[in-house]
Amino acid sequence: MPVLAFSMLAAGCIATLSAGTPNVGGYDVAYAEAVPVDVNRYPAVEYRGRLAYLVEGRWYWPTDNGWVTFLEEPPELAMYRTRVQTAPPRAVPPPAVEYGYPPVQPTQPRELRREYRPH
Repeated sequence: MPVLAFSMLAAGCIATLSAGTPNVGGYDVAYAEAVPVDVNRYPAVEYRGRLAYLVEGRWYWPTDNGWVTFLEEPPELAMYRTRVQTAPPRAVPPPAVEYGYPPVQPTQPRELRREYRPH
């Protein structure tokens, strides 16, 4: 079985693609059929020089040949997942409350019906 190894020197990553199951760092992966449109909004952690995104319990990781998902979860990603899933939810500030009309701004008093009378 021929094995192709792509060495991503700048990132320091190795992804091996073979005629069988592709793997990243010795862990089996599968090419993702679809990636969530807003994948950047999900929790992410650096794994082998690239960001791995945790989307609904599944890890998405970009390669030069497209996105893959891990069939076997690497221990580094598993540790991160357990920290994210057990973290308390983010506090959301309460919505701004407005009471009735805006406050009235004081105005300068005006002089009414002032007459000019020469002395």
